[in-house]
Amino acid sequence: MKIILVQHGEAVVPEKDPERPLTDRGLSQVKRLSEFMRRLPFYPSLILHSGKARARKTAEAVSFALGGVRMEERPFLNPDDPIRPMEDELKSLGVNVLIVGHLPHLKKLACSLLAGSEERDIVDFSNASPLILDRDKDSLRLDAYFRCEYMR
Repeated sequence: MKIILVQHGEAVVPEKDPERPLTDRGLSQVKRLSEFMRRLPFYPSLILHSGKARARKTAEAVSFALGGVRMEERPFLNPDDPIRPMEDELKSLGVNVLIVGHLPHLKKLACSLLAGSEERDIVDFSNASPLILDRDKDSLRLDAYFRCEYMR
C-alpha cells in the first residue's frame, strides 16, 4: 500500500484573502504535480483532503488528472490538528491513498510514521511535492520524495 503525502499548492497570504485560494504559481505547481502523478506506475484509490479551499483544489486537480479518483474530506487534516486520527485511519486503510493537507500537520504525520516521533525533523515539505511511503504489513518505509520544482 502506498501513502502519498502532499502539501497543497502555494496559496494566497491570509492578509490578502483569508480563504487562501491557490495563487497562479500554486495552480502551476498543482498542474505539474498532477502530470507527475499520472506518470507513476500506481495511482491512489482514494484522495483525502482538508476542507480548506487550497487543499480541496489541489485534490480536485489530481483526481481529475487520474481519471476521477474518489475524494473525501477529513475534518482532522487542518494545519494544527493532532495527527492521531489520521494515523488511526491509515492503519485501517488497505488501498493506496493520497493525503492533501497542510503544514505543520503533514510534517508531524510524516515524521511520526517514519521516525516514530512527530518531533523529529526529517522531512522538508514544499508545496505540491509528493512524499511517497510504502506500507507492507506493519512496516513503513520511505519510497520517494519529489520536490515540485524538480518535476518536469
